[in-house]
Amino acid sequence: MYQQHVSHYKRQEIQTASPGKLIIMLYDGALRNLNAAEHAYEAEDYERKAQALSKAQDIVMELMNALNLEQGGVIAKNLESLYVYVLQRLLDADTNKNLRALRETREILSELRDAYASIVNRNETVNASR
Repeated sequence: MYQQHVSHYKRQEIQTASPGKLIIMLYDGALRNLNAAEHAYEAEDYERKAQALSKAQDIVMELMNALNLEQGGVIAKNLESLYVYVLQRLLDADTNKNLRALRETREILSELRDAYASIVNRNETVNASR
């Protein structure tokens, strides 16, 4: 019963979120999975590590697919290159049990998330004051 309420709340949150908030939620999901992968790695639970890294890779692919390369110009192209690099490092983290690569990707995505959240929050503040 409790899980049904949580699922319903999450569905509502996603359905009512602005596009900017949805991107932040994607970053949060990727970071959660990278944290889970690191804990699984440290516990030598390599199957769980692989699953968490796979989910993180899927989310990074979603972030990449959300880019509008035509309208986004140089920024979108640079983000695409960064996402490709992150995916390569995640693959390295998974196949070679490279904890340093995992931490590097978490740091990159965390910085991108914080920068994006700052922009979204600033825009929502400006729009709310109009």
